[in-house]
Amino acid sequence: MLIKDVKLYVRPGAPAGRSASSRLGTIEKTPPGVSNIYTHSLGFRRQQPSELVEYKDDTKKPTYSLLLRLATDKGMSAFTTYGSGFHPDDLEWQAKSFKATIAPMLLGVDAFDREYIWQRLWVAQRFFYTGRGVVDTVDNMLWNLAARHARMPIYKLLGGYRDKIPAYRNIGGASIDELVADAVKAKQQGFKGCKDHAYRGPKEYVELARELRAAVGDDFELMHDAVWSYDFDDAVRVGRALERYNYSWIEEPLMDYDLMGAKKLCAALDLPVMAMEWVGAIGGQPYSASAYLALEATDIVRQRAVGITGQIKLAQLAESFGRSVHGGDPHVILAIKNDPIYEAGGWSTRPNPSEVTFTGTTVVENGYMYMAVSDREPEEPNWDEIAKQAVAII
Repeated sequence: MLIKDVKLYVRPGAPAGRSASSRLGTIEKTPPGVSNIYTHSLGFRRQQPSELVEYKDDTKKPTYSLLLRLATDKGMSAFTTYGSGFHPDDLEWQAKSFKATIAPMLLGVDAFDREYIWQRLWVAQRFFYTGRGVVDTVDNMLWNLAARHARMPIYKLLGGYRDKIPAYRNIGGASIDELVADAVKAKQQGFKGCKDHAYRGPKEYVELARELRAAVGDDFELMHDAVWSYDFDDAVRVGRALERYNYSWIEEPLMDYDLMGAKKLCAALDLPVMAMEWVGAIGGQPYSASAYLALEATDIVRQRAVGITGQIKLAQLAESFGRSVHGGDPHVILAIKNDPIYEAGGWSTRPNPSEVTFTGTTVVENGYMYMAVSDREPEEPNWDEIAKQAVAII
């Protein structure tokens, strides 16, 4: 199934306003200041009205989206939204850049040769400074095309390991009482565990951990995502407390770049340490994980590898070291054995049967994540109609 054409359609969208805000909080010293590093304010206190900076324009203005299509000689196409914005000219030049740099590497290539394409685009991100986005996008498109061609969900095409996995959700709150209440709510909702992002400093976090475990009992998984909030000594102090309270892991206690600190921390704690979320996000995985695993500088690798192809590479690399990964595409998670639990944003109940196809729809309910699948074929886009509506075709 050869890729015979690459087309990008600039399409009109619904009018929208614009805004920019500091509601995500600010960066300040970790309380009570003993770590001598900085953290995210919303992890330990409420934002004050005087701190809010906000710009907003409610005037509805036209929006546009960029649809990328890889057309094959067998009548099927891989497609996805590739960009959006308020100015069609910007999207048109984004499309022209793709056609000039990336499209020549795809034309005439078998759409099922995903490994070949992944390897080529992996190197192209270095020479063309594309970042990981192009590899992610094209690889995921081609896996979706393969699933539609095979008439099965991607996780089955990968060689499915399981049909469901326990799920947890993140909790929040500006005080210990609010965090505890949200954890209790998560358990009442049926989740199998919860994870906090509470950057309260070592002393207060140990107090929070004690209160959380007392509130939810011993049959509920607890995880702490510290997001670089500790130095080595504080990470050891907090980690040993979490061992007493039977936590499942501590996530990103040190900066990803502190490779030797992470190695020492893993050796000092029985509690599993998770790392590499940021290093993965900037595009180094799966390859950057090899050093961490070989040096025993992480017990669990945060799954941020590039594309579904990269995620499978990372999961199998970690498995060969006897280590777990965590996160990533739901299809990948169901296709591997070494991811213990699914991080859910909330419940995602079974959609209307008319919306379910053989490619699968992610569902989170009754404490588990699984794929809703039917025999129904997904609808292919009406490319003639899309062409008529487009304001530009590149």
